[in-house]
Amino acid sequence: MSWRVVAGRDADVTVEARSVKLLLGMLVTAVVLAGYVYPMIGREPYTTARFSGFVHGLVTTLVPFVGILLGYNAVVSDRESGAIRLTLSLPHSRRDVVAGTYASRTGLLTAAVVGALVAAGALVVYPFGDLELVPFLLYVALTVAFGAVWSGLGIAVSLAVATSRRALVLGFGLVFLFVVVWDAVERALTLGLSAAGLADDGLPWPVRFLIELEPGHVFGRVTAGFVDPARSVGDAWYLSEWLALGLLVLWVVGPLGLAYARFAGRDLA
Repeated sequence: MSWRVVAGRDADVTVEARSVKLLLGMLVTAVVLAGYVYPMIGREPYTTARFSGFVHGLVTTLVPFVGILLGYNAVVSDRESGAIRLTLSLPHSRRDVVAGTYASRTGLLTAAVVGALVAAGALVVYPFGDLELVPFLLYVALTVAFGAVWSGLGIAVSLAVATSRRALVLGFGLVFLFVVVWDAVERALTLGLSAAGLADDGLPWPVRFLIELEPGHVFGRVTAGFVDPARSVGDAWYLSEWLALGLLVLWVVGPLGLAYARFAGRDLA
């Protein structure tokens, strides 16, 4: 299939870049190090299921950063150089370009995530911990999906704008909003509504639901509900792990689909 040709070529070029090797190496090193220190500073029992809660903050910080950097320049750089018109003059459609690029960049991130978590899981299990195989495999799969969200957002940014500089600014804007300031926004809303007498028992559910739409929060609820027995998601319907699983799927396909619709109808000159 044509998109596979695009994916193979893009993967070959991307993986040769030193910056990509450093980026993926940083992610792998950080996760493996977390697996090494978890039996030393975590709470018993040491299991691969509970490790998901220990490493959650690290994953929800690094994976968005790596995913955006892998994806933001994927298509727009070829557009700036004119190479994309040469690609499209071959038997490749715009859909092939997007699907192949997404498969390539997400595949690289997936390989790093899986390798890092397998190595970290081995360090958790030996010599002090216990392997809970099904929850651990589920956590690996969910983390891969979370990575697919952020590589997809990076490629969506690359499709939506006309220059690499704009793509970089927009990509880091998303990371800054969702990773850095989102929790601060939540705290500010809580304080403001509490001062107004509107949030004595916590945020109203429509506001809480909107806050919980952020990808990291969605990923956290899914892993808390399905993987880590030490965590819970609450009783409210809008906090359920099943709804969060559906939202995670929407985050995977939604932004990329919207960006593709914009890209498909644009003049690439």
